[in-house]
Formats: sequence, C-alpha cells, structure tokens
Amino acid sequence: MRKISELIKKSPFWFITILVSLFSILFFIYLPFEISIFPENPVRKLYYIDNISDAHLKIIKKFNEKYKNEIEVIPVNLPFYHFTTNDRKEILTRSLRSRSDGIDIFAVDLIWIPRFAKWGYAMDRRFSEKIINNVNQGVLKACYHNKNLVAFPLFLDIGVLYYRKDLIRQLPDAEIVEKKIQTSLTWEEFISLGNRFRNSPNPYYIFTGSNFEGMMCCYHEMLSNGESENIFYSSNINLNNDSSRRALQLMVNLIHKYKFSPFEVTHLDEYKSYIYANEKNAVFLRGWVGYHKQYKAFLEDTSNISNMEIAPLPHFEGNTTSGVFGGWSLMISKFSNRKEEALKFINFMFEKENQKILYEFGGYLPINLEIYRDSLYLINHKELDQIQKLLVWGKHRPFLDNYTRLSEIMSRHFHKALQEKISVDEALNSATAQIIREKRVLK
Repeated sequence: MRKISELIKKSPFWFITILVSLFSILFFIYLPFEISIFPENPVRKLYYIDNISDAHLKIIKKFNEKYKNEIEVIPVNLPFYHFTTNDRKEILTRSLRSRSDGIDIFAVDLIWIPRFAKWGYAMDRRFSEKIINNVNQGVLKACYHNKNLVAFPLFLDIGVLYYRKDLIRQLPDAEIVEKKIQTSLTWEEFISLGNRFRNSPNPYYIFTGSNFEGMMCCYHEMLSNGESENIFYSSNINLNNDSSRRALQLMVNLIHKYKFSPFEVTHLDEYKSYIYANEKNAVFLRGWVGYHKQYKAFLEDTSNISNMEIAPLPHFEGNTTSGVFGGWSLMISKFSNRKEEALKFINFMFEKENQKILYEFGGYLPINLEIYRDSLYLINHKELDQIQKLLVWGKHRPFLDNYTRLSEIMSRHFHKALQEKISVDEALNSATAQIIREKRVLK
C-alpha cells in the first residue's frame, strides 16, 4: 500500500490513466446489465398502411404530437391513383401471410373484412360503450366476423350519381328533368334523356368498367336486395338468371348499343374515371361521395367541380334506387407487438374533431354519429343532410367469406362481356361454372 502511494506521488499521470481505463472496462462489462435493469422508454413506432391523404396526415400529426416520445405513427401510403382496390388487397394479403409484425394497422374495404379476419386482432370489449353507441351501426355490423369485432370503421361511403347541373340546365324543361334526377330516374328514363344529348360532344355517362371491384359495385347497384339474396345466398350461386342478365346487359348496352359510355370506360378505375369525366365534360358520372374533394388536386381544371351535384342512381322499373355501401375500416394485425398503441390510434381517429378533419379536408363521410347531431355543424355543411337521405338507399355487397374470390371471378368474365369479347350469357355461364368448380375443390 505504501509502495502504491509512493508510486502515485512520483507518477500521478500514470495512475490516473490506469484508473480511467479500469472504469472504462467496468462500464462496458456492466452496460448491458444496467440497461436491462433501467430500460429507457423508446418511442413505439406504429406502421399504418392506407391511402394516406392530407386529411389523414393532419390527424397523424396531431396524434404524434399528443404522444410525443411515446408513440409515433409511421404512415405507409398506397394511394388510389397508383393502386386499385384489387392491388391494395393483394399487397396486404402477401404482407400478412408472412406473419411479420411490420404491419400494425391496415385499412380494408368494408367487403374485405371476412377475407382478412384471420389476420386481424379481435377488438371485442376494447372500446367504451359510448364509442360503440356513437358508431354508425350499419357499418359497425360489417366489422364483425364470427361474432368477433375484427375491424373498426374509419369512414363511410356510398355509390351516387353525379351530374353536371350546368349542362342539364341548358334543357328547355331543365327544372322538371333535374327534379326527376334528384328523386332517381328509372333506367328507361335515363336512356330517354341520353337520346337528347346524342349530338353533344360530351360523353353522356361514365362508370368504372375496368376489371376490378369497382365495376362489380356498378353491377350490384342494378340488383334489388331481393335479387341479390336469390343469387348469392342460395345453396348454389347461379348468375345466369333474368335479373343478373338484365344488369350486365345494360352495362354492355350503355357502351355498345346506346353509345352513351365510350369504350374507354372498360379501362377506367375510380381515379381514372373521375379524371376522364372532368376532362371530357361528362353529363353523368357514377362515383362515390366526396370524390371532388379527394381528387381535386389531380385535376388540371377544377372549374367544373362547382357544377357537380349528387343524386341517387337510376333504377329499373319495379325496383327502388340503391347505392352500394363503401368505406374503409381499420384492422390491427394479430402479429403486431404494438396492439395497445394501435387501439389508442383507432380511438383517436374516431374522435369527433378528427372525423371532421377527415370530412372537411378529405371528403370522407363521418361514421361518428355525434357529428350528425351537431346542428351548428350541419348548418355549415348542408350537403350532409342530403347525403343522409341517400344513405337510406344504401345496400351492402354479399357478406360471404369467399366474396372477394367470387368477385374476382365475376369481374374477369363480366369485363370480357363489356369489351364484347364474349356475350353476356357466355360471361354469366362461364363465371357460374368456375364458381361451382372452385366450390367443389374446396370441399
């Protein structure tokens, strides 16, 4: 000990060097142990896959600020102008099959929920009674699978007929015509009106005729609820019947017989149909509520938007009008390790003020019923009153576990009929035969 003291007095620098080295070694030896005992609180990153609009980004920014240093939502954008609904479905399917926890929250079309339920986290009893009571119940019902709540609504949508009021009001009997449009024309009346625009350079009617789910929505809207049940909920699906044939034949006739819809519609998805209708000054457009807000930034000329009005879709004589329910819901991946954080984000997206942001900046129809009970808000957004009336005529596509596969089969054969590569009867027979074959294989 005395020798060490003398050594320190003679060479203090040497001793300090040894001491610092010793502490450095001890630090690196025990660092992992210390971290495991006193862990830091790293930010939990949530990966959220959706069509991320500016409205979504505003809400995500609010959430990240509220939970700063705790949770951070990382948006993964699959925009509709690059990916059709079919594309998004396949991307999500491939990603979830890998069982990776790289996806935490993902948005699904209302009709996809049965298909994605096996990869979704059951959220039963994870939301307060107040929240459940304030959700549009018709949409919430679609979020259950085998009595489990596997998705939560984000926004609602419905198929509608857009019309150019400036073009309609050029007719001598415009007031009468517009009143009929607002109460739903029969398809016979729609065709008769189209003949009055036959010499116009503008296309009369634009719809989504490409090979994807959007085209199938147009088909379903031509069927009554009873006709849909007879086709899709029978023991054996048979598309070759009078109501199904009438619907598909009219879609074909709009293009080839009446020439009301250009052949280009067979290549149009939603995004392309909106752009085309705007550029070509179409008189009518089958679309979804709020498209003019969602796609306004992609239009070179936005002057026509103020002349676009919404109305119920046409219907066959003896039926009533109907618009297919659309909209997107949020699911939590069952493979995610951040489920509690994901639930916080879904609750946040449902809050009244954030639902208002989705509507005002994105045109996404709120599913929080508090908004529709806010009289002051409705005064400032009078169009919501009209939209609520249209929702009465909404209909769901068939809630079948294998619906997305049925839709793919039908869409492929129906699309060939729209392009007149095969007849309507051939399309219906071929689709029915393939569905029956696949059903037998699955057994």
